[in-house]
Amino acid sequence: MIERCPCCNAQLKQATTCSRCRADLNEILLAEQAAQYCLFDAIKAMLNNDVEKTSIAINQSLRFNKTEIALVFREFFIQQQSEIVLGLLEQPQLLGAKKRLYDLRFIIPYSKQLQQFNAFTDYLLLGNNE
Repeated sequence: MIERCPCCNAQLKQATTCSRCRADLNEILLAEQAAQYCLFDAIKAMLNNDVEKTSIAINQSLRFNKTEIALVFREFFIQQQSEIVLGLLEQPQLLGAKKRLYDLRFIIPYSKQLQQFNAFTDYLLLGNNE
C-alpha cells in the first residue's frame, strides 16, 4: 500500500483521497491490489508447474506495480527455469527444451540467459536437421 501521495508527497492515512492536495488515489490503490493478485496467481501457477501462466501473471503484476517482491520472484523463476532448460539440453532433449522456452516466451525478454538458451537450442535443432 502506498504510504505517500505521488502528487504532493504527503503522508497518507488509509483514505482514497489525499488530505493535502485532494488527489484521487483510488486508481493507484486498485493497481496495487491487481498487482498483488497477479503475483499470487503467478506463485500458484508456478506451484502447479504451469510455466506459461506463471510468465504471463508475473508480467501482469509488474505492469501494475513494480514491487521488489515481484522483481525477486521473476528472477527466482528465471533462474529455476534456466536450470530446467539446461538439464533438458544436457540429456539431450532438444524438443523438450524448446517447448519449455516457448512456454517462457513472455518472460524471455527479461533474461539474457533465457535468450541465449533459446538461440542455442535453435542452433542445435538446425544442426540436427542437416
